[in-house]
Amino acid sequence: VKRIRGVRRAAMGPVLPTATGRALLCDCGANADCTPEYLLQFAYLGNFYAQRLMGVEKPRVGLLNIGSEPSKGDTLRHETFALLEEAGREGRLNFIGNIEARDVPLGGADVVVADGFSGNVLLKTIEGTAKFMSGMMKDMFKRNFLTKLAALACRSGIQDFKKKMDY
Repeated sequence: VKRIRGVRRAAMGPVLPTATGRALLCDCGANADCTPEYLLQFAYLGNFYAQRLMGVEKPRVGLLNIGSEPSKGDTLRHETFALLEEAGREGRLNFIGNIEARDVPLGGADVVVADGFSGNVLLKTIEGTAKFMSGMMKDMFKRNFLTKLAALACRSGIQDFKKKMDY
């Protein structure tokens, strides 16, 4: 694997299942300490990936933050927001603003830009929630004969759910 000229840092980019399809998370752990420049580059890389490999014509790029308002977050998020907003005005990205973690699984963006620390926390939380909910469903279907019969009737749907949520 060779480096891409002009890209200072690579980002890990898992594709997450969402209510509206899927979203690319850039970064989820490769770069815990980032600069606004790195996050801008992650946005460009994610945008390219979403277009070419996910087939999204005009990916919605969101910046993972503690609130959707532009004034939210720390200095890194403020400075990155300004760079992404400028790229959006210039037509280089379809920047939709900040996105909160709760909106990622709901399909709030096609590309979620994050530093590796925040992205990893988001990813692990989604994974843990999926495991927790799968366990709850399993317990629910094991309660008695009728729930076991219901599980048998829902078997293909349960298998689809497990496959979609398998990290």
